Amino acid sequence: MFIENTPENEWIYNRLAGLAIQCNNERYGFDLLGFHNNLQLASYTEGDFFDWHLDFGAGEISDRKLSISMQLSDSDDYEGGDLQFMMNQNIVTAPREKGTIIVFPSFMMHRVTPITKGVRKSIVGWVAGPPYR
Repeated sequence: MFIENTPENEWIYNRLAGLAIQCNNERYGFDLLGFHNNLQLASYTEGDFFDWHLDFGAGEISDRKLSISMQLSDSDDYEGGDLQFMMNQNIVTAPREKGTIIVFPSFMMHRVTPITKGVRKSIVGWVAGPPYR
């Protein structure tokens, strides 16, 4: 489900945008314009997963620069459901603690492993910018 950018939700947009800008200034230096579209509340239940993919590509997702994932569930609330990144030939697993926010380039290969028990909830979003040059 998508989280509309309304006055009552403005705080979460501002908080995540601020963190994305801070991370971008410290690490990436991308030209950014703002959120690509509305934030998304993701809920994974037993058997759900999202295989290896990029958040960046041709067409309407070609302006995504940064991806954001905010962990809403306690790590004890589910099994499986790891957010993982492919870095060179290595698989790196992100921290699972509730409240953890991961900001990463949208062209980075990542996945969520299958949930084997419980429910994993997160908020995800994409910060856009002008085309790479």
